[in-house]
Amino acid sequence: MFKHLSILPVIALLLSSAACNNDKQIKLPKDETKSATTKDSKDAKDADKSAADPENRTASTSDSSSTPSTPNPSGAFEAKLDGLVTQKAPWGDIDISVEKARLLRGAKPEGFPSAAKHSTSDLYAIVDVKLESNGDQENDYSKRDTWDLILKSGTRLQPLNALGVVLPADGSKTATLFYKVDASAKLNGASLEINGKDRDALEPLAIPLDHKSEFASQAEVQDLIGKSFEPDDDSGLRFQILDAQYGVNLVDSGRRAPRDHRLVELKVRVGYEGSSSAVSFSSSSDAPRLAFNDQSFSPDAFDTGSISSGDTRDFVMVYPIAEAASHVDLTIDGGKESLEQDIVLPSLVDHDAVAAHDSETAGSSDDSDDDEFTFKDDSDDDNGSDDSDDDNWSDDSGSDCDEWGWCEDSSDSRDSDSSSCDEDSEDCSDDSDE
Repeated sequence: MFKHLSILPVIALLLSSAACNNDKQIKLPKDETKSATTKDSKDAKDADKSAADPENRTASTSDSSSTPSTPNPSGAFEAKLDGLVTQKAPWGDIDISVEKARLLRGAKPEGFPSAAKHSTSDLYAIVDVKLESNGDQENDYSKRDTWDLILKSGTRLQPLNALGVVLPADGSKTATLFYKVDASAKLNGASLEINGKDRDALEPLAIPLDHKSEFASQAEVQDLIGKSFEPDDDSGLRFQILDAQYGVNLVDSGRRAPRDHRLVELKVRVGYEGSSSAVSFSSSSDAPRLAFNDQSFSPDAFDTGSISSGDTRDFVMVYPIAEAASHVDLTIDGGKESLEQDIVLPSLVDHDAVAAHDSETAGSSDDSDDDEFTFKDDSDDDNGSDDSDDDNWSDDSGSDCDEWGWCEDSSDSRDSDSSSCDEDSEDCSDDSDE
């Protein structure tokens, strides 16, 4: 019994030690499950934070089947002009239309000019234009780089490239023009301004990108069509005006008016009946002139034609006159004799759509001395005129014609049918289908 009691002091000592340390924390075994759960929760929160799109700051969905937003730190985009209006505008003997317009930033687009430096951070305007020929000669636009983009603010932007096309006769071509623009630029209210090799040589043509427009071209001068004149001298010449057009743009001859000018185009039948067997007719000394405010305008030079006595020849006479002219007089003999006075020049459109002059480009021009167009020379065939026997402009509108094909009636021949001519006349044909 006393043997077992010998361990009691040991037990008492242990109980006393436990009682003295009952205020200390007892470490429990580590809960691995709880620790793992906490770590997973933290990692999930961190993942949610990193999924935010830096471009638009929108958070990605937690659905694993969705595609996260792709960061776009350079701001690359393409914005088309949704309100684009495709409309044909006349320029010489071609029609021009804007087929597409857009703003682009990012990778270099197809067709970007190799001579220009491209940057993925810059903004570019890209304009596609279509050219359609109405003439019988080609137009070389391979080096034409004067078709400017005019923004709504009035800012003028010159293209980074030339058109780079040769337009065949009666054909069509599409070209793309590139412009570097400010980051805030918009195409709404912008227009494409067509011009020649020299920006200051010809009257420009503005084509709005997003609204319809009426384009100034040409109109008939009714006061002159069909009129006949015989100067009061001994020249033996007689004149009959078969057609008269006034405008900034002449379709038949492919002409565009010089800056600050308009064009008058007369198709004139010239007859001769004199003592000589033939007479030489030239633009400088023999052709009628137009007069305005004490100024006299002679026609552009054309090849001299010889007219036999009793015969006629037809000439195309083009007169550049002041833009401000609202009426003109028709004179002969260097302006000394008046044939017709106070001829009213028609309005081309209700609101002249010819682009306003822009002083910004006053010093900007090409080095080329060539004209805007390779003008069609109507005088190529037989020194610029045809004999009356095969002439397309024959004006025989139901009037009496004399023995050498001269028709005295002054009505508009193009809309009338021929009726009667003298028995000996062989040149009273109907050309109303032209």
